Amino acid sequence: MSISPRPLPSLCLLAALVAATASAPPPRAPRPRPPVPVRAVAAAVPCPPGRAVPSDFDGDGTADLAVASPQAGARAGMIALLYGTRRADWLSEPGPPGRGVGVGAAVAAVDADHDRCADLAVGVPDAAAGRRPPGAEGEGAVRIFHGSPGGLRPGRRLALRPDGTDRFGTALAAADRARDRDDELVVGAPGHAGGGAVAVFGLRGRGLRRGPVVTRRTGWVGGGTAETDAFGTVLTCGDYDGDRRDEIAVGAPGDGAKGEGAVTVLDVLERSSTRLAQDSAGTAGTPERLDAFGAALASGDFDRDGHDDVAVGVPGESLTDAGRIEGAVQIFAGPSLAQRGPTLTPGARRFHRFGSALAAGDLTGDGTADLAVGAPGGGEVRVLRGVPDRGLAARSARTLTSPFGSGAQFGWALAIRNGELAVGAPGARSFGGAATLTARPPNTADALPLTPAGLLGYAFA
Repeated sequence: MSISPRPLPSLCLLAALVAATASAPPPRAPRPRPPVPVRAVAAAVPCPPGRAVPSDFDGDGTADLAVASPQAGARAGMIALLYGTRRADWLSEPGPPGRGVGVGAAVAAVDADHDRCADLAVGVPDAAAGRRPPGAEGEGAVRIFHGSPGGLRPGRRLALRPDGTDRFGTALAAADRARDRDDELVVGAPGHAGGGAVAVFGLRGRGLRRGPVVTRRTGWVGGGTAETDAFGTVLTCGDYDGDRRDEIAVGAPGDGAKGEGAVTVLDVLERSSTRLAQDSAGTAGTPERLDAFGAALASGDFDRDGHDDVAVGVPGESLTDAGRIEGAVQIFAGPSLAQRGPTLTPGARRFHRFGSALAAGDLTGDGTADLAVGAPGGGEVRVLRGVPDRGLAARSARTLTSPFGSGAQFGWALAIRNGELAVGAPGARSFGGAATLTARPPNTADALPLTPAGLLGYAFA
């Protein structure tokens, strides 16, 4: 899910890509495919009856895929939509394009109206109500596109407040916390004053009306705060305690005096929270400078015990000498949320940043969630199989390697849809980007037929 793999996404990505290709001549910027205007579909057209399929935006019973390209179109951003038939359309923000607003820096499929067509939430974290000074961050926004048999149609725009540098929309996740059959939309705002915030929309069947805004200063959350915590950079939702209601796991990869990172699991109805970090009791490892614990998150029942587990990426982890940044992943099992098994580091090597992106889902067809882990510094993705009663089998991990070269940031973003693994490589093709889709079981990565258009493959929904 989201920009979930890292804080301050656009700046961090560009810095990483530039550093990885510092010795190469400056690339020629690709000519992006012009955005296709969103076709307005009458709201009265109903979605067909039948069982709803996650990420099925047109209601044809087949999961679709949204691929973000947040620097396309004069850095305004666009979304490539692959419908089930592999037909590709391009989606852009209604109205005049805003340069540098980052449309699609985060995307999430959400069923906001329970009409059997999935809706698409699109983060625009650098949007500004007025004129934004050069280099300044925006207050951010989220655009909702409603699903229909004719495709996605533009809906309302969500915002947190009219000014500031909240970067609202940096992370997105869907949850059903209220058990009302409509999803809640959870939105991260890591630039919010006090170290970041999370806003919940649609709680208790209110459509997408804004509900609670939670920060580290919220009384039932607690804990120290700093402006650099980046609380809300990463989000995932899962039923960790088995009550059939989703909880929200929030990554704060900048938490701590030296950016060690932490994760907070929130129950917004019960008003309770649980903090996960490498200094928590029973957790392996030692908090170290720029570990970025919580820079990626994913939820899945990896041992099929009826409780979701949360996978936490620690891409800045140095396993041997300081500064090697091999990366790691740690699993916290529901319902206790204690670490299960050893810290996972299969095949992690120097500067690979293993754990920069995570995705959970069934890739083998056995009914147990598997885990895909991105290591974009090495151009690899490793798939760890979930085993009932045992959890993830790291020793038998499968490896996908970049078909675009080592500097493509292959593994920057991941998603699992209908037994297929989508992998983003936003640094491929002179930063135009690329994305691949791999059928079950994962073996070879096949490039999707999409035109490079400005960090294509940055996020998926």
